[in-house]
Amino acid sequence: MRMPTDCLIAPIGQKSASVIKHKRHRRVGSWALLGVAMVALLAASPSYAQTREDVRRPGSGAAKVTGSSDDASDDQGKGDSERVDDSYQPKGIDLGSFLLLPQIENELTYNTNVFAQESSQKGDFVARIAPEFRLRSRFSNHALNFTGRVEQFLFREYTSDNHLDAVALIDGRYDIERNWEVNAFSENFRRSEDRGSPDDVGGEKPTLTFGTINRVGTKYQTGRYTFGGEFSAARRIFEDVDASNGVTINNGDRNRWEYQALGRGSYEMFPGYLAVVEASANKREYDSRLDDAGFNRSSSGYRVETGIGLDISQLVRGDFLVGYLKQDYEDPRYKDPSGLSFKATFNWTPSRITVVVPSIERTVQETTTNLASAMIRSGASVLVRHEYQRNIVLTGYGSVNYDEYEGINQASVTYEARARVIYALAPEYYVGSEIGYRRRNSEIDGQSYGQGVLSVRFGLRM
Repeated sequence: MRMPTDCLIAPIGQKSASVIKHKRHRRVGSWALLGVAMVALLAASPSYAQTREDVRRPGSGAAKVTGSSDDASDDQGKGDSERVDDSYQPKGIDLGSFLLLPQIENELTYNTNVFAQESSQKGDFVARIAPEFRLRSRFSNHALNFTGRVEQFLFREYTSDNHLDAVALIDGRYDIERNWEVNAFSENFRRSEDRGSPDDVGGEKPTLTFGTINRVGTKYQTGRYTFGGEFSAARRIFEDVDASNGVTINNGDRNRWEYQALGRGSYEMFPGYLAVVEASANKREYDSRLDDAGFNRSSSGYRVETGIGLDISQLVRGDFLVGYLKQDYEDPRYKDPSGLSFKATFNWTPSRITVVVPSIERTVQETTTNLASAMIRSGASVLVRHEYQRNIVLTGYGSVNYDEYEGINQASVTYEARARVIYALAPEYYVGSEIGYRRRNSEIDGQSYGQGVLSVRFGLRM
């Protein structure tokens, strides 16, 4: 747990003095952005939408929402604009073997509780300006893709929370032979920690984090057997922040490396049904031998699971696995979490224009809550995407997470629900809107809160 350098005593689960009242400034630019977005939404009136009769014309192809491997990971909807029909997709810039797809998205959000506080809640408008480019390969074999995105967040009133996030992604696939591939992924990021995070230190500004995530893996299929493996290494760095009393809150003892090796094997018992075995081992190594509270948070662990995999045509794809997990902490004063593990994610496609993605998982996550060795999260979620028309995608998402803090016998439950729409008026631009609510009920003092958001967005692309 992070403590100010003057050793102020904070309750369990809190990491600094409370946030002081922030300076209030009005930003004309945020209001102007809201006006532009609202005009764009009004322009996208139903009279311009295509009728339901012509959306399934012969040869138009399957909807973009048909189940794919990235549906479960994209619960934030960053790819929803790509799921409209091909006729509403940008042509991009031809660069020979590559296609360049630049875009910029402007979004304005009203957040009812920007600091995720239990009491004295403060609402504000937040403008987001996000230029992005994607470079996609068009090789007959293999693949190599690049993505770069910058996100500037501007608060209308609480300007001390203004921040700039950025990410650069590279992914590729090398086809050794027809049934054997090697893939790699690399992400470098700069982002600000969510004010609603259990580890938020309550500084004058959000905690700025830097890091890199790198993975390399392989997949080989022979007959009814499929084998795969993956190794990943992640680096996470947390910057210090100032507390409301001017004292610097040290975040350096949160800096760490995270390593994981995973192996997976499956056997197709009969068409569409597979027996699956998966095992992984991890190592979490902190830069500081002891954190500010005097504990060694480095650990190693493993999980072993088995279950059923499904690949029934375009209808259902996914896994249901159960097993055992354990995490051993180097500090003998910490209680080591262990027990049942489970993981399941399915893409169910009841029709060509709808996909349903239920997911459940139990994991051991890092935490800096005082005296707790780890946070054991048991979570369930469901995502539904529907192509209402060729140029309109509707998305709903709901989740519940039960977090147990190992060693202090305290827990919290977080509920979240979101609904959004993306409306592509033409291949070059789209509009959208989202409404959401998050509620955390925590036994840790000061960590319960409710937070609602309403946003509108406007995107331009080539």
